[in-house]
Amino acid sequence: MESSQACIIGEHMFCISFETESVKRLFRHTFPTVLPGSGCEPAFRLLLKEGYGRPFTDYRIDKFAVDGGFRYLRTDYALEVRANYQSAVIHVHDSLALKHAFMHLYSLLIVHERWGLLLHSSCVAENGKAYLFTGHSGAGKSTAAALSLPRSVIADEAAIVRIRPSGVSVFHSPFRSELQSMDGKGTGSWPLGGVHLLHQAQRNRLQLLSKSEGLLRLPDKVFFWNPSVDESRAIIHLLKQAVELVPLYELHFRKDPEFWELIS
Repeated sequence: MESSQACIIGEHMFCISFETESVKRLFRHTFPTVLPGSGCEPAFRLLLKEGYGRPFTDYRIDKFAVDGGFRYLRTDYALEVRANYQSAVIHVHDSLALKHAFMHLYSLLIVHERWGLLLHSSCVAENGKAYLFTGHSGAGKSTAAALSLPRSVIADEAAIVRIRPSGVSVFHSPFRSELQSMDGKGTGSWPLGGVHLLHQAQRNRLQLLSKSEGLLRLPDKVFFWNPSVDESRAIIHLLKQAVELVPLYELHFRKDPEFWELIS
């Protein structure tokens, strides 16, 4: 028997229906920091199912057009989204599949709305502003977040970035890995004070990047899968807005919190 609950991510209200109590428990285990919403109207409607496929093997996702929308298939999850972006179904194998499938859905939704982007980064709040840390795999995103404690860790894997002509802000992210419970359940947003491309080094050094160089370095940091031409254009447009409004830096840092002296 299905049960439902409302939850808020960023500025978006989801009404989530669970096919079984087991998948409801899986959702709560995977996203313990998601805030409950009140009621289910207005909302993006999502149905969650379990028992799909097999454990994660690789990041390959196949995309198919179906009547009224699109279906995305990975070995451990299936995601079907309606073309009007008002409802979806996610069918998962386990907790990892649920996290990645929900990230996939959320990224599709916010790019479709030209609302913002989901960036592969950690993010920390300091003196009322947010600071993003990103880079290639192994660059130190989670390390920078852990070294930043007791500052508030807004994200340690996927940052929710709101982009509009008036400014760029970051929302608390439930899409976490190592620092799932470090900051409890977050609300609100923080204006983005800077984006830092990470390099682990023997000494701390901060270098301002030009807007054009920053723009070239950011597209592969966006969580998005199999974009269409229109989706690719939307992502680049949003990134262009962001780099016009927010400074980008290369941050060479040692594994100690002293790099914050360069930032703040």
